[in-house]
Amino acid sequence: MTGAGTGPGSRSGGNGTGAPRFALLGCLAALLGVAGGAVSLVVHFAVTSPPSPYVVEFAKPGAACGIDPEAEDPEDADLVLDEETGELLRCSVLPVPGSPGRTEPRGPFAADEVARVTSLAQRLASDADGLTGADQAQVERLAEEIGRENGYDKTEPTALETVTWKTGLYGVIGGLGLLILLGLYARWLETPG
Repeated sequence: MTGAGTGPGSRSGGNGTGAPRFALLGCLAALLGVAGGAVSLVVHFAVTSPPSPYVVEFAKPGAACGIDPEAEDPEDADLVLDEETGELLRCSVLPVPGSPGRTEPRGPFAADEVARVTSLAQRLASDADGLTGADQAQVERLAEEIGRENGYDKTEPTALETVTWKTGLYGVIGGLGLLILLGLYARWLETPG
């Protein structure tokens, strides 16, 4: 009695030992990829910490606002500075009432922190014709320093977070894709040809 895929009409060849070995090795590789990817994703979620919310953005007055519609108070979404003058920009159609000379808290920034950032930006913008790339980098470094003062050490994902996320994602997707391809290959081998 012959087994499935080893008969005269099958595509597996003479004695039928090459295709099953290939399929077995492929399945083992796919399962290792899925398992390794799953472990990598678990490690990723274990080591991930939130990035600093202390971020400064630069824009031109009148540019479209990038307000997060999910934010509770859209006025506190970001600390956005005018790239020409270094002044604080507000996303509003009407002028925002407030006390002249008094700085209001914005997003995660306290009022004194907003004052530190805007005074640096305004001073740098007055030295030249607007804020240059180096000036903007200096203001961003101040925002990062303020974030560190408030307990946030990072502003972007670490290398470990990036590597574990990519390895996990590619391992799971690649392993599952290989299992599907091997299933299609086994189906092709079993059909008489």
